[in-house]
Amino acid sequence: MSTITSGNPETKSAWVEKLGTLVALLRNRRLVAAGVMIVVLFTLALDVAGMVHPCPYCRTQRAALGVLSLLLLLGAQDRLFGRYIALLAGAFGLIVGVTQNFNHIKKINNGSFDWSAISIGHPWILSGLAVFALTWLLMLIFRLDVIDAGPERPGQHSL
Repeated sequence: MSTITSGNPETKSAWVEKLGTLVALLRNRRLVAAGVMIVVLFTLALDVAGMVHPCPYCRTQRAALGVLSLLLLLGAQDRLFGRYIALLAGAFGLIVGVTQNFNHIKKINNGSFDWSAISIGHPWILSGLAVFALTWLLMLIFRLDVIDAGPERPGQHSL
């Protein structure tokens, strides 16, 4: 039996407290942006050094991630122009990332996909992670992590 579902209330509250701390860290805009920016700069250094295959998909996704991270680090996500740039860069990066992912799905469907080559460095996995990171950053920029029920009206029940 798992320690989460056991009858010990102290164990349950410890797990809830740890989960709350993790959620707070994942909502910290500057911390997330700094982490993504470190990954962007590291992968850019690998690309400039010629240690990875020059991939236009990867470069585009990296640029979009860098722009979104920079906006969050500078605090420009609250301004209209910053949101406009975030929307353009994020949408472009998402389109490129999903296109790269879909190209690999086409290879799976026609039987030319090499399943033995799957690792953390595979373009299919990396483009999926980039799409995840882009979506996460866009949600932080547009504050979609905050649920606002708004003011209650008479006769309206909140859930």
